[in-house]
Formats: sequence, structure tokens, C-alpha cells
Amino acid sequence: MNKTLKQKLMAAFIALGLSAPAAFVAYDLTLPSEGFHQSVYLDPVALPTVCVGHMDKSLKLGQKFSVDECMKMFAEDWKKHQAQLNSVVKVDYKSEWQKEALTDFTFNLGITAVKSSTLLRKLNAKDHIGACRELTKWVKGRVKGQLVTLRGLVTRRNNTMPYCMGELTYDKQKAYEDFKREYEYEVSKRQKESN
Repeated sequence: MNKTLKQKLMAAFIALGLSAPAAFVAYDLTLPSEGFHQSVYLDPVALPTVCVGHMDKSLKLGQKFSVDECMKMFAEDWKKHQAQLNSVVKVDYKSEWQKEALTDFTFNLGITAVKSSTLLRKLNAKDHIGACRELTKWVKGRVKGQLVTLRGLVTRRNNTMPYCMGELTYDKQKAYEDFKREYEYEVSKRQKESN
């Protein structure tokens, strides 16, 4: 993925005080799943969308945003969805990875769907594995009025599962360590600049 886009994502997440794991999941999972579009488009279920899955009824087709504006929206959306998720989760997460995986899930589906889900019920009963397994059931969307399995959602849920379970591959752990080093460098650089 584009290095400048990665740096701008980091800057936006740092500005809002979000963690390195949050930024990594957003970069590694959410961004590729949602795609990056600087012009407003209609998503697979015909909702006006821009940047990284940002939906707003006031958006107009053809409207354009800069990369900086998009990354700011993305970070704000992430923080909003994380706060919504945290407000309904009544137990500790199994790991920071589970929290970020479920933030991606909330980002994708919205808090209303999460609130009524078996996933949330299982999570709040401390059945972390059962909650994560529920992810794979959320792969359908309405297309032209029909409820169909969306290939993109199948891929996204499969990619979310290791994060939710806290079972990252060696390569993913290595990628995160590299990302975290960059992220922490950017945090310290900003702290020095602000002093």
C-alpha cells in the first residue's frame, strides 16, 4: 500500500490518541476491505460513501476530498465506532487485537447491528471464542432487494478472525512490529515538536 497514505493514516490516528494496534488493524484490515476513494460513490448496497467507508447522507456523487481529509474522517470514524462498541461491551476484551477486530466489525456494520447480535451476547458472557466465531455469520448484504452472500464480506471476516482470536501469524506479528516502530517514532516526533 502507498507509503504516503500509511503515514497520513498514522498522523490522523496519532492526532486522536488512538493506539498503534488500532492504527495497524485499520491499515491492514479496514482500509483494504473498505477501499480508498477520494470521490463519493455508492457502496454495494447503494449508500453514498467516500474515503474509507465514510457514509453520510449529505454526501453528493462526484464530491471530492483530499487524502488528509479522508484520513482525518477515517480516524474520527474509527474512534466513534470504538467508543460505541466500548459502550455496549461489559467485559474486558480478550486482547487489544480482539478490541480492534470488533471495532472493524462495528465500523463495517454499525452499532445497531452489533447491539442486537449474538456476537455481543457471547462476548458479554465472556465467551470470547464463541463471539469471534460469530463473525463468519455476518457475510450477507442486500443487493437489489435480495439478501446475498457478499464475497468481500467473506474475505473480510476471514481476515478479521485471527485478530479477534489474538492469533496473528509470524508474518503479521513482524509486520505489526515494523508498523509499531514507525508509529512510536511518529508519536515521539510529534511530542518533541509540541514542546
